[in-house]
Parts: sequence; C-alpha cells; structure tokens
Amino acid sequence: GAARMAMDPSQMPQGAAGLQALKFNMVAMSKLFSSMSQSCFKKCVSRFGQPDLAVGEATCTDRCTLKFIAAAQMVTEEMQKAQEMEMQQMQARQQMGNAFGGQS
Repeated sequence: GAARMAMDPSQMPQGAAGLQALKFNMVAMSKLFSSMSQSCFKKCVSRFGQPDLAVGEATCTDRCTLKFIAAAQMVTEEMQKAQEMEMQQMQARQQMGNAFGGQS
C-alpha cells in the first residue's frame, strides 16, 4: 500500500545531490497527492450537504486512491527500469570505445 512508497532510511541519498533528489521526490509526491485528491473527489463525491462521506463515496474514494497509488508505483518502477537499461547501454558503449582505442 502507501507504506511501500515511503523511502527506507538506509536508501536515502547523501550529500548535495541527495538533498536535491529528496526535494524532487517531495515535490513529485505533493503533486501526486494533489492530483489524486482532485481526481478522486470529482469522481466519488456527489453530496455536499453531509459532513461525512456516504458509504458508497468512501468505498469509491478508497478504490480510487489505491488505483492511483498503484499506477504511480508502476510508472516509477518502469522509469527505474528504463534508467537502469540506459545506464547499462552507456557503460557498454563506453567499454566498447575503450576496447577499440578510445583511450588517449
């Protein structure tokens, strides 16, 4: 669930680049939460006269937020895979260049 999206303290980036990455992640999470809130509210809440959500509204909101978070996790995982593949390709090209006299 949402707890899986929290970063493990041992995996937190270090130094200035790490702080920049942390800020980027916080902004991204804030935008995700805002977008999810707006989208799920529009989709699920239809009555404004009651202080609490109706059962159907609460169920819809729960499902909507779970789907939103699951989709965000899938996108994040795919982006990480793509970045890893790109890094591997860059390393392979660099090794090929070094093997064929790319060194000075």
